[in-house]
Amino acid sequence: MLARSALLFVVLTSGAQAAAFDDLKGYLASCLRFEMGGAQARGGGPLSSKVRSALDRCSDDVARLERADGRRLRGDGGISPSTKEVIRSVVGGGGGVRNVRY
Repeated sequence: MLARSALLFVVLTSGAQAAAFDDLKGYLASCLRFEMGGAQARGGGPLSSKVRSALDRCSDDVARLERADGRRLRGDGGISPSTKEVIRSVVGGGGGVRNVRY
């Protein structure tokens, strides 16, 4: 009985943590889409500068996701794989993502 309760607790808390982490990724993606939409309306400039500008304006969401995912990619300017994944999902994996350093 105790083992079953412990297993149930682990399953429920890990699901809640995964949902919260997914929420953080969703918040960052929404912010980036909003900011990138405004950048596209203004036009001009390379994609990497638009992404950097959007990341600067979404810095609170970036910081929350970075704290939640402690992994860092040295070759990517120190951002986490989760942040990189969100950027790629918003930008569509375009070549400008490689040039972004945060």
